[in-house]
Amino acid sequence: MRKEMDEPTELERVLWLNGQFRRKLVPMGVTPLQAGVILHLHRHTESNMTNTAVALCLKLPTLSEVIDDLVRKRWVTRRRSTTDTRVMQLRLSPRGNALVNKIKHSVGQVALIQQH
Repeated sequence: MRKEMDEPTELERVLWLNGQFRRKLVPMGVTPLQAGVILHLHRHTESNMTNTAVALCLKLPTLSEVIDDLVRKRWVTRRRSTTDTRVMQLRLSPRGNALVNKIKHSVGQVALIQQH
C-alpha cells in the first residue's frame, strides 16, 4: 500500500498535467489534444493527416475528428495534395498561428507550476 508521501506514479503525473493543461486551455476554447495538434502543425508546416497522426500517436479517425473541429473554428485549413489526391495537407490558418503563442504561454505556466 502506498504512503501519501510517496512520489506520484507516471500515470498520476500525466493525469495531473492533463488536468492542469485543460484548466489553462478551456478559456481559449481549446482542449489539450487540439492544442497538441496546433503546436505540431506550427512546428511542422508541411504536415498531412497521416504523418500528424503518427507523430502524435493518434488513430486517423481520432485525428480526423480533431481536425474537423479545428477547421470549424477556423484555426486549421486542409486541402488535398496537388501531387497525390489521397493526401490531405494540413496548415494553420492565420487565426491558428495567432493562437500558438497563447497556447505556449499556458503550457509554460503549467511547467512552472509543476516545478514547485
